[in-house]
Amino acid sequence: MKIEKFLIWIQKKMLNYPDISFKTVKIFIDKFQDCLSNVQKERFSLQIQIIKEFSLQQISLDSFVHNEKIKILDMELNKLKNDDTQK
Repeated sequence: MKIEKFLIWIQKKMLNYPDISFKTVKIFIDKFQDCLSNVQKERFSLQIQIIKEFSLQQISLDSFVHNEKIKILDMELNKLKNDDTQK
């Protein structure tokens, strides 16, 4: 029962705290899963899989957003450079 409560707690944290590091959660849940017995792994496999999938989706989304921000900053920097050379 403690494991189930713990996994639910992690899920709630992931949903309610946008500043959580999903990479850290993914690494942690992988290591946590390694510590479980085979019976526990089977019993909690769905919850663990949900946490892993959600983490991976968020990591992908974060990477996409980060890349888009970099593109925008590069465009702004190029505009500034062009403005300076035209003066």
